[in-house]
Amino acid sequence: MKKRSFFSLFLIFALVVSLLTPTASASSSAILDDMEIDAQAALLVDMDTDVVLYSDNADEAICPASLTKVMTALLVFEHIEAGDLSLDDKITAYDDCWFDLDSTSSNQNIQPGEVMTVEDLLYCMLVASANEAANILAETVSGSTDSFVEEMNTRAKALGCTNTNFVNTHGMPDDDHYSSCSDLYLIAKAAMGYSTFREIVSTTEYYVDATNLSEKRHFFNTNGLLSNLRYSGYVYSSCIGIKTGTTDEGGYNLLAAAEQSDKTLISVVIGCEPTTASDGTVNYTHFSESSRLLQWGFDNFSTITIVDKKDTYGSVPVTLSTDADSVSVAPEESIEAELPNDITADSFTVVPTLRSSVEAPVEAGDVLGTLVLYLDGEEYAAVNLIAVNDVEASVFLKRKATVMDLLSRWYIKALLVLVAVAILALILRLTLFRKARRNRYGSYSGGRRSGRSGGGYRGSRRRRR
Repeated sequence: MKKRSFFSLFLIFALVVSLLTPTASASSSAILDDMEIDAQAALLVDMDTDVVLYSDNADEAICPASLTKVMTALLVFEHIEAGDLSLDDKITAYDDCWFDLDSTSSNQNIQPGEVMTVEDLLYCMLVASANEAANILAETVSGSTDSFVEEMNTRAKALGCTNTNFVNTHGMPDDDHYSSCSDLYLIAKAAMGYSTFREIVSTTEYYVDATNLSEKRHFFNTNGLLSNLRYSGYVYSSCIGIKTGTTDEGGYNLLAAAEQSDKTLISVVIGCEPTTASDGTVNYTHFSESSRLLQWGFDNFSTITIVDKKDTYGSVPVTLSTDADSVSVAPEESIEAELPNDITADSFTVVPTLRSSVEAPVEAGDVLGTLVLYLDGEEYAAVNLIAVNDVEASVFLKRKATVMDLLSRWYIKALLVLVAVAILALILRLTLFRKARRNRYGSYSGGRRSGRSGGGYRGSRRRRR
């Protein structure tokens, strides 16, 4: 729809469109004005409606670090859905699975030749953030990491990502490897569409059975919002995932999702730095700021109806009908919006613009105007105004109008003038002809009568016998 920001909660978002469409922000909201997140960039979106609740440098190019693995996982699940592989498939780690990696990077020490299932590799990659697992899955899907990276970039563009370029499967720093909060939201939303992905990223700890080259593995989720097993003091009970990402160059990142009631929010915080208290306690702000941002979204936003399609907004005069001289108009659709709680329907200025009149017949649903909403003097949303009922036309008035319309056309007027001139000319000619004829015949017969009168009428002569 160029229908409007937040229109009926079916604004099509795309953060490309991300933030081409207006967000929930408005200068009249103290809730928005007072909110700040301690991060290089941050974003909060309602995943169910694509409404942006908070945005700060959301389109800035950043180092996504291990948040990259969400895209890697998305492609794996799409290939599973396509039937190219399954979670139970056993995969043998390739000889070059440690390409461009070293033992200091996040890993599960998976060795070339080691056999693991696709499912176990996904848990290693998403829960323990194992880089080599990302490479193994990539080679399994596409034959090589290079081919897989090409597929990552193609898929990112298809999702609407406008500021993303991948050069590896795991997120190790590279100047040409970047993304943005807006694009990471689009990738995460697509991945969250897979129930198994949701299950994995919400898992607090996981066991991988012993393999041909390793004893049983046991690891914990790197996301401190899910449990205290790895980080203490950050658990956020509403959290359902998704992924951490940390590099020395880019700082601490967290892509998080949370559910409360019937609402699911996704947050992205990028470039956070830990702080140390006077007692030596370290605060990992990518956790604390994420949970604060998520809860702020749950606490301070509600969906309200600004315009109800059941309400009427004036009427339009109707001509050519004896049934009614006007028809009422109402919005084609309701306009709903997810807004800060200090913005209400009364905060909007509603301006209807109607046609001056309409000819019958009118059908319910005919567009007869528009309704525009303004917030702080700027256009916020628009919707068509439509007739609420039918109005039948009068046959007599319709035909009369047709005739009058026909007579008003220039070529008809010109034709009528020509006809009138022709008629006048004919009348004039007939008048002159009759006069001439009267004069001519009147003179001849008069002379004849005069001659007879002068000579006398003697009658017929008969012979006598």
